[in-house]
Amino acid sequence: MLFTLEEINELYLSKVKKPESYFKKYEILPPCPVKRYNYNWSYYDFPRNWCILDFIEWIKKYDIKDIDNLALTYEDDPELEFINYKNKTLLNYPPYDLHSLPDNLNDKFDFFIFNQTIEHLYNPFEAIKQISKTVKKNGYVFTSVPTINIPHCTPNHFTGYYPMGLAILFKSAGFEILEIGQWGNYDYINKIFQNQRWYGYDDLNKNGRITNEELNVCQCWILAKKI
Repeated sequence: MLFTLEEINELYLSKVKKPESYFKKYEILPPCPVKRYNYNWSYYDFPRNWCILDFIEWIKKYDIKDIDNLALTYEDDPELEFINYKNKTLLNYPPYDLHSLPDNLNDKFDFFIFNQTIEHLYNPFEAIKQISKTVKKNGYVFTSVPTINIPHCTPNHFTGYYPMGLAILFKSAGFEILEIGQWGNYDYINKIFQNQRWYGYDDLNKNGRITNEELNVCQCWILAKKI
């Protein structure tokens, strides 16, 4: 799919560009809503905390509930706690490869969630097309991906995505972009590359606040709908 400059600008301004208020709303994190596994704000790499809060907000905004068939690639994603579903299909790799999903999955899923995966796909566009094939019309897909990160799972770590790149990727595969979110700050970037590990809330907390700096994006996430 080709895009005009006008289409790119419209997508950026309507879905990707965030108001200043977005970057302030979780500077002071609310109580952690995740109940499973004794989860707390330091349980994961810090960007996932903003991702979870956005996910909860978006699920409510679009009234996404009572999902019949859910596809997932990781059973312990904390986001799963906040959606109701009757049936789930775990698409672990191996044996499943998102670059080539079997035809018996076509038009099966109402919701497809696969976090922290796109950076490990050598052909992300082909994989998103395959995912689109499995999602029903008006079904949803959600994922998060690093923009900048330390190398991990090498040699199967290929890329990172800025919010605009993530939007274009899904738009190219025929999805309608509903929401894009992002988080990052310079302190986090310095720490992960200085010490080659990820950092959580306790490592970044400064007097109860952790800034989200628009130009220092480290991770982004998307909610999209198949049209």
